[in-house]
Amino acid sequence: MKILVAFSFLLFSDILLFFYENSLASSVTFILRIVAYLLLVSTVFPQIRNLKSSLFQRFVFLLVFGVNLVMLVFLVDMIPAKFDYPYMNVLFYAYGITMLALLIAAISYNNRYSDEPSFFFAAAALFLVFSDITSFIAYYLEFYEFYYPDRIFYILGLAGLIKFSRFAGRRRAVPQLESL
Repeated sequence: MKILVAFSFLLFSDILLFFYENSLASSVTFILRIVAYLLLVSTVFPQIRNLKSSLFQRFVFLLVFGVNLVMLVFLVDMIPAKFDYPYMNVLFYAYGITMLALLIAAISYNNRYSDEPSFFFAAAALFLVFSDITSFIAYYLEFYEFYYPDRIFYILGLAGLIKFSRFAGRRRAVPQLESL
């Protein structure tokens, strides 16, 4: 059900892209995508909630997360002033952090289960994030040829979610990770 609702939010956000020049439509698009990604994270969170990790793994996680946050700050600084509207930076940061959370959940889920559903979820998450990055480059940096990979990544991401939703009932944890 969460995946269906997430699909609905993604669909509504896609419809709002027709009116993206309007600051209200742009803000609602960000919010819908944030909620969709949080729903996707909540789909796998119960399975990864009790995942154990070593001190080194936590350090690497924090380092990678920190580097990605710094990159997010640089991305926000790259947005031309003509695209600035109230709350845009807050929504952009929230959206970026939500994308990072989706990737972390997807990779953790894939590492724990290492089966077809986890693979398709991880692939879907990666493709959706690649779609968002190429969309950013196309729209805000005005490299319009990036709209082609944006759409390809987006379609692949949705296809991965569809495939994941068909497999979602069959999950078995990797025995080595289950005992940690």
